[in-house]
Amino acid sequence: MSRHSEDGARYRAARQRFLADNPLCWICGHGGADTIDHDPPRAVHRVKLDLATWRPAHGVRGCPVATCRRRCNQERGTRPIEALRAAFVPAMKW
Repeated sequence: MSRHSEDGARYRAARQRFLADNPLCWICGHGGADTIDHDPPRAVHRVKLDLATWRPAHGVRGCPVATCRRRCNQERGTRPIEALRAAFVPAMKW
């Protein structure tokens, strides 16, 4: 989907609305989600505008929380979310 096509414009508008309504990252739980993570991943489920598969996540800019700074969507890749959460090491041990 070209970013200059009508479908690209529709996707960007839907993405902007979705992130405005869903600011918490579904992986780390912090605010400031700036990208869409697809569950299941688009490599498996190829439909781009299926909002039922969208999850808010932190992208290449990373989480704005100083103790986190994760790039959640990139860290997950195509792995199941359970695998990423099992490997998550909190920044602070209480």
